[in-house]
Amino acid sequence: MKKIIHDYIHQDISPAATLRTIVLFGKNTSTYKFALTDTLLKQSATSTFSYEDLRTGFLTELYKHYIHNPHQYQSGANSITKAFQEYQIGQDWDKLVDKTKNNIYRHVFDAFHNVGGSAIINEARFFEHDKANKQLVITEKFHQILENTNLVHQLLHENQTRWQIVEEAWKNKLSPNHLVYNQDQSIYSISQGNQRVALRSVVDVLLPYQHGRCFYCNKQLNPTAQHQNHDFPDVDHVIPHSMFDKVSELANINPNGLWNLVIACQECNRGAGGKFNSPPDTQFYKALIIRNKLFTEEHRHSLKNTILLSIGAK
Repeated sequence: MKKIIHDYIHQDISPAATLRTIVLFGKNTSTYKFALTDTLLKQSATSTFSYEDLRTGFLTELYKHYIHNPHQYQSGANSITKAFQEYQIGQDWDKLVDKTKNNIYRHVFDAFHNVGGSAIINEARFFEHDKANKQLVITEKFHQILENTNLVHQLLHENQTRWQIVEEAWKNKLSPNHLVYNQDQSIYSISQGNQRVALRSVVDVLLPYQHGRCFYCNKQLNPTAQHQNHDFPDVDHVIPHSMFDKVSELANINPNGLWNLVIACQECNRGAGGKFNSPPDTQFYKALIIRNKLFTEEHRHSLKNTILLSIGAK
C-alpha cells in the first residue's frame, strides 16, 4: 500500500476511516463499489449476508442511479446495462434478477478491500467472502459501524457524494477533476476566478479526507448539524482572501480552489480564538500539502487537476 494512503489510514484507525479509505481510494471501473457500500450500510447487524440478502438492495440502488444517469461503467454498456434497458420496458423484476444474478457480484466482493495497490489488512476488513456458501461473513469491525446510526447516515451520504461525482464525470466525458458535488445534487465547477463562490457543497467532498474532523483542532464534526451548533462544519480558506490581494505571487491563483479549502469547526474558524482572516500556523500548511497529495491517489476520479488548475500549474 502506498505510504500516503497508509499514513491516512493510521491518522484514524477506526472502522469508519477504513470505509472512507475504500470509498475514496478504491479502484473504480464501474460504480459497483458504491452500490455495495450503500447496500451493506443498510443491512441489519447479523453475522452473515447471503448473496440473496444483498441482491435486492444492490440492484435497486444501482438501477436507481442508472435511470438518472446510465453512465455507471467507465467502458460504457455491458450485460448489466442491457438488462436494465430491458427492465425499463418490461418492468419484470424477476427477469432482471435472473439476467444479472450471475454477473452483478463478479469481482466486487473480492476487490472491495483493495486500496492503493494492495489489500487492506485482514484485521481491518469488513467481511470475508465465503464463496462456497454464497455469503459474506461480517466482521466485528463492520458491526461497530452498523451499531452507530448517526455514523451510518453520514457514511451513506459521503458514499452517495462520491458516487455522483464519478457518474457525472463519465456521463459528460469530462475529467471529474473539474467537478464538485453541491447540495442541490448538481455538479459544477468551483473555479470562478477570484470571486467568492457558494462553498457549502464542498463539505461533502472534503470532510472524508479529514476523517470527519476539524482540520485544525481535530474535533468531530457533524454535517447535519444546525448552523448554531458547536459541531457545525465551516468551510475555511487556509490562505485567506486578503492575502491574495496583498501578495503579488498569488495574483493569478484561485483562492476558492479545492487546494485552499478545508473543513473547520466554528471555534477554529470564527470563534474568539479562531483564525478569521489570518493565515494559520506553519504546521497547517504542511497538513494542507499532505491532504492535497491525497487527491492525486484517487482512482478514476482524481482531483489532481483541480489542484493544479487552482494554483495555475501546467
